[in-house]
This record gives sequence, structure tokens and C-alpha cells, in this order.
Amino acid sequence: MIYLYDNSIVHDLERSLAGDNVVRVISPDHIVGLAAQIQNDEIQLPLIALERNDYSIDTARLNFSRAHFGIETVIDNKTNELYYERAVPVSLSYELTVLTSNQIDMDEIVKELIFKYTDMYYLPVDLPYESKRRIRFGIRVEFEAIEKRSGASDYIESGQLYQTTVPVVCEGAVLLHYTPVHLKRTTYEVVAE
Repeated sequence: MIYLYDNSIVHDLERSLAGDNVVRVISPDHIVGLAAQIQNDEIQLPLIALERNDYSIDTARLNFSRAHFGIETVIDNKTNELYYERAVPVSLSYELTVLTSNQIDMDEIVKELIFKYTDMYYLPVDLPYESKRRIRFGIRVEFEAIEKRSGASDYIESGQLYQTTVPVVCEGAVLLHYTPVHLKRTTYEVVAE
């Protein structure tokens, strides 16, 4: 399910920054292909590569009942099943790696990312599971950890591109699981005397 968060971030960046094919946005699934392009110098710059860090269970937000039993979310009228949604909150973070061939593009793209994610920015995730519903999560920049990894001297000496890493943290991310329970019809007759 974590890939749904990846896709949401990539699609949002593509809509906001890659409108005129000025900036390419690369999802975590395509980073290996990106490394091959860099080796053969067939890369189109500037680009933003999204890389997911490890994720963990967020025990501070864990709700025992919701994680173990779930809450009733959806009733399927055709099969007469009630689906219980179990949720486990996760701590999820990413690195947005910006690669450019010049400092001006780097400064402008990083500026756009900082202003986009300064306040909590909310993105939707459309669930393909039984519930067929949309959830939202927040994303924000970790300002203390923005890191410039290369500059003009690196490019001249080794051909390395301008590279800046902007770490972002997701708020409200959850793993979901659905458990079906078949509903039975029960009738009662009350006789009063």
C-alpha cells in the first residue's frame, strides 16, 4: 500500500512542476533506470527523483482497537458483506533529489519545493481496495536537513551534476487492511400476552 503514497507525491509534483516538460519527476520504481541513464550521459535535466526512506510503525498514534478489530467501513450490497477497516499508522519519509546542470535551475526548483511544502500540504490517495474511497495525508519539508551535495567544482572535476536533497515527512500515513464479515438476516417474532 505504501506505493500509493509514492504515486500521489509523484503525480502532484508532475502536475505542479512538470507542466511544460521543464522538470522530469522520477518515481522510486524508476530510479534504477535513472542511474543507468546517468552512466551513459543520456539524461534530460532538470529532474526530481523521489526516494522513499524506510518506514516504521508510529506507536504514538497506534490505536489498539482500530489496529486489531477495525471499524465498519463499507457494506457490499451484492455479497451482503460488511468490511472492517484495520489501520496501522506509519512514519513515512522521502528524499526529493533535485538534479540540474546549472545553479540557477537548482535554486528555482528547490525554492518551489520549499514554498510548496512549507506549511502542511495535503495530498489524496485513492484506495483500490474494498472501500473504494479517498484518504488524505500531509507532507512537509524537514528544513534542518536540506543538503547540497555538489557544486561547480564537482561538475568541472568529475562531471557530477548539481544535486540538492530536500527531505520531506508524511503526516497521517496509514497501512489499511480489510476484513469481510458476512451479514446474516435474523427475524424475531414477539408474542405478547
